[in-house]
Amino acid sequence: MKRNNIFFNLSLATNRGIKEINEDASWTGINQAEQVFGIVCDGIGSEDDSQIASLITVDVFSSSFSKRRKIHGVEKWFKTCLKTAFDLITERSKKQLQSKKIGTTVLAILIEKDKVTTFNLGDTRLYHFSLFKNEWIQITKDHNLYNHLLDLYEKDKRIQLNTLCHKYKDQLFALTKCLESGSEGFLDYDVFKFTVEPGDVVFLATDGVYHYIDLSSVNDLIKNNANNNFELISRNVIQKALQNKSNDNLTSLVIECLNKNK
Repeated sequence: MKRNNIFFNLSLATNRGIKEINEDASWTGINQAEQVFGIVCDGIGSEDDSQIASLITVDVFSSSFSKRRKIHGVEKWFKTCLKTAFDLITERSKKQLQSKKIGTTVLAILIEKDKVTTFNLGDTRLYHFSLFKNEWIQITKDHNLYNHLLDLYEKDKRIQLNTLCHKYKDQLFALTKCLESGSEGFLDYDVFKFTVEPGDVVFLATDGVYHYIDLSSVNDLIKNNANNNFELISRNVIQKALQNKSNDNLTSLVIECLNKNK
């Protein structure tokens, strides 16, 4: 897939792992204007039927993206799709689940030429490998209680951070933001923008993956499988996480940026 001086290789895979149901949902593709879009959602495991929330969300975004020749006004488009997904999830909850709360994380990326726009809600992560810096950079920030307490401390150093962390030690990684039926807090999402160059890699993953691999292994898998179908890379990333005893659903989306001369 070519965009001016950059080709984009896409690899997406998901696996239920040791769980009975895969609550992750994901999609990636390219439209007629050669914009690349990817989305990874992780249904909240503590809420039954949350795979419904992740599947609905991915379907809304992928359908909207596929129907348009080009996305104009990326941030407005994302917000509109997110609101549509929220309405559908809430409606499903009311009509078929006796208003049971269902929810999901949302991590979406749109690439146009060398410009990347990322939207984040929850703790699914996006990493960027910069060839120029020769390092991985975590772009997104997990929306959990621990990071929320850190933010409060940065604003007011008088806060007893250690005391609060000890008090809520069993809840530190509980989500503080997500897309959840009946709650319009989803409107408070993060937006990140950065650029990519040939040789860079963008990696989106659920916690069943990123907690169980070293990021350097993504580079190694790309290099060691140069003669194979790139679509297999994410499957290999997931296998690596499973070998390291991942106990959750697993989803990986790897986007490789290549120079047009390669």
